[in-house]
Amino acid sequence: MMNQLNTYAKSGPAHALANGLTLPGNPVLQSIISQIPMSDGSEAADPEIYRQLSFIASVPESVKGRLADDLQAVYSNDPQSYIVLAEKSQITVYAESPAGLLYGAYTLLQQAEAHEGLIPEGLIYNTPVCPYRGVKIYLPAAEDIAFFRQLIDMMVYYRYNSVIIEVGGAMAYKKHPEINESWVAYCREMDRYPARAAEVQGMFRWDKNSIHFENGGGRWLSQETVRELVAYCRERGLQVIPEVPTLSHSDYLLNAHPEFAERSCDPFPDAYCPSRPGVYPLVFDVLDEVIDVFQPDTIHIGHDEYYSYGVCELCRDRDPADIYAGDLIKIHDYLAEKGIRTMFWPEKLLDVADKTGRHFGGAEIYHFCDNGAREIIRKATWPAIDKIPRDVWAHHWYWELREELELEFLKRGIETTYGNFSPQKFPHWQQRIRAGVRGGATSSWTHLKELNLQRDAILMDIVFGAYLYWHQDYADEQYTELLPVFFEELFTYKYRRLLKQLHFSITHNTTILREWVYITSMPMTLQPIGRYEIRYKSGRTLEIPIVYGVNITNLNRFWDRHLDKAFDIYLVDNLLIEVSSTTLPRRMPDGTTQFTFLAENPYPDDPVQEVRLVQTVSESEGRINLIDFQSKER
Repeated sequence: MMNQLNTYAKSGPAHALANGLTLPGNPVLQSIISQIPMSDGSEAADPEIYRQLSFIASVPESVKGRLADDLQAVYSNDPQSYIVLAEKSQITVYAESPAGLLYGAYTLLQQAEAHEGLIPEGLIYNTPVCPYRGVKIYLPAAEDIAFFRQLIDMMVYYRYNSVIIEVGGAMAYKKHPEINESWVAYCREMDRYPARAAEVQGMFRWDKNSIHFENGGGRWLSQETVRELVAYCRERGLQVIPEVPTLSHSDYLLNAHPEFAERSCDPFPDAYCPSRPGVYPLVFDVLDEVIDVFQPDTIHIGHDEYYSYGVCELCRDRDPADIYAGDLIKIHDYLAEKGIRTMFWPEKLLDVADKTGRHFGGAEIYHFCDNGAREIIRKATWPAIDKIPRDVWAHHWYWELREELELEFLKRGIETTYGNFSPQKFPHWQQRIRAGVRGGATSSWTHLKELNLQRDAILMDIVFGAYLYWHQDYADEQYTELLPVFFEELFTYKYRRLLKQLHFSITHNTTILREWVYITSMPMTLQPIGRYEIRYKSGRTLEIPIVYGVNITNLNRFWDRHLDKAFDIYLVDNLLIEVSSTTLPRRMPDGTTQFTFLAENPYPDDPVQEVRLVQTVSESEGRINLIDFQSKER
């Protein structure tokens, strides 16, 4: 399916891939190739189907000429471009970087999976639309490290090249173990009952930023473990950018050191006071340990959702723009001395309002009192945009608020990418990339678990984003046409191993309708609404749970999208998206949607005698409809 992402392709007859491989000494590349289902040729009459596989870390002029002759394409000289040339006696992957060779290997794997182990003859050329293609995540809990690796492999499979990993309090600090100790206590408090974090965020008369207690599962990993995770990413060609929240989102620092809080009365402070002696030695100690572990070329320093400023006795007479810019400059200069670039969330540099006139970001926030007086709630910080260094990297997440805000950074020569990037909700991608933005990163703000990322649409964003990042001709109007393609791609990726063995394929839907919940700072509801009871000929039984929002949802779904009235963002059907990957949604002629999911058959040699649907929620809420139940292999 993902061969549809190829920018150019010319295919001929399918040929089997030979077992003999010529590989560079790259164990990751060898691991990818080992996953390709290779024919042994026993069923083939033509010995010419056997082909040698080679990887060449350069692109000869003769091959560039083939692009022009066969595909009318001009080689881009992008180091992450790659070419796959499959001929009768040889398959060769050409690229000028290790990442390009990995992408070519994954293309062969995708071709083989799509053609039952055969590699089509022909020429494939892929060049990225933009140089930055990332995902932002938290550090995993210890029990989620295996999924962390699976997610990294998925990113490379879909040709991503960068991962931002928020560190915060979730990595051990040798010089400041009190940070980790207080972090665990803080996260335990925020997770004391389901709505606690949201309650804390909204319980004070001042605004507070979101609470990231899910980072590291509310615990912390050793530095050695984090080094291993970083190495795993780098071995797969990913740029690893640690995110170390500073200025704002600094609760992990301030719970251990409340003496540095901007608001001394806040029991859960999240913004430090840059005027207090001792703040920067602490910040730089933390940065030094992160640098030692990650060895990064770039560090993301946060700076988003900065709400508590200019209120303490040291800062109340200072210009808020000077406070913000001064902190960023101080950290930028410290990192620059070490050859490290500064990346940050830049919305506090924007004087912005939505279509209804509400102010956000770095705009002055005010309201009118009953007597008509204008009361300032937060002073403007946006003038700081002209006080900061120009070599910073703006990770712009206000793309969803108003189009063209990125031009404020671009016209000042500030490199810009999109953060919190949701390709399915993003308007006018091609035009905005041509304006100079260098790519985007979808962002996860919850526990690093597969179902969390599925239900928050991160997995869909990864697949959808791959299309935008590698397809030169994507247009907004293609959404409805492409959505079923992406559904099938996610479904096939998730079940690619199960599809090769005997399994159950279950198609159903429900009239039950429950509101979609964004899975961050809230627990995921996994209580089944029913189950399938399977009785085998031998008398043994098997139960398969039916979980709303995981393998089933309401049948009345919409497959198109429309622009929001207040923000420049497309609205999509979240209930439909959240079951993608686990299910394959299909739109029916009557307008309803059916959902197919797969389940392992642990007793493939024991015939099924009976399948029974048991609904465990009241029928007053709705009914579950079993449409098809099959035992099948591929």
